[in-house]
Order: sequence, then structure tokens, then C-alpha cells
Amino acid sequence: MPDENRFAGLSEAEKEEERTDAEPDAAAEAAEPDDSDETGPAFEFDQTTAKSIYVREETLELLEDTEFEVEMVLRRNHSIRDPTGREFHDAAVRVLAEHTDEVVDRILAARAGEDEDAED
Repeated sequence: MPDENRFAGLSEAEKEEERTDAEPDAAAEAAEPDDSDETGPAFEFDQTTAKSIYVREETLELLEDTEFEVEMVLRRNHSIRDPTGREFHDAAVRVLAEHTDEVVDRILAARAGEDEDAED
């Protein structure tokens, strides 16, 4: 077993990291233009109502993947780095409400056994 303490200096390294995080590098700030359009969420949390939805596991994964993709587009193309889940869910339900015919078609296909996402 080595005589040296393998954790020696760890607390000093953590303190240095904290100082580095607390004091941003001026060169890094200058390299990143502050063109953020962030204004905060579209609406406050207290304006929401919780509602459970019941979906298959693969549907939930699809929803989560879609939310991630939307966040990346908002970040990359619109400089929005802080979208909230409530904004995504509210927008997703509004888009869903605009496509009721497609929802009806999907339900009918699933009941007829034609839903490609249905388990065998």
C-alpha cells in the first residue's frame, strides 16, 4: 500500500475550482456575445394545473426525446437556454389540439391493430 495519501490536496483543488467558477474568465466572456433573448418562462408555475397522462413506455420515451429536441432547437436557433417543462407541455397540448383528426386516426389504427407502435 502506498505511503502517500491519495486524497491529499483534494480540498485545495475543490477550492480552486470554486474560485474559478465564481470568477468567470474575462476573455471567455468577451468571446461569447450576449445576444440572449431569454426573458424567462412564458407563464408562471402557479398558472398551471397538474394532470396525469397514461401512455405506454415507448410513448413516454418519444415525448422525452421530443422535449430534448425542442430544447436544442430553442437553444441553437433562438438563444433560449432556460425552457421549462411546463412551457413544453403546454405547447405540446396546444399543437395536439390543432390536430384532432390525426389523433382520431391514430386511435382507430391502434384499435384495428394497425398501430406500428403497438406491442405484439
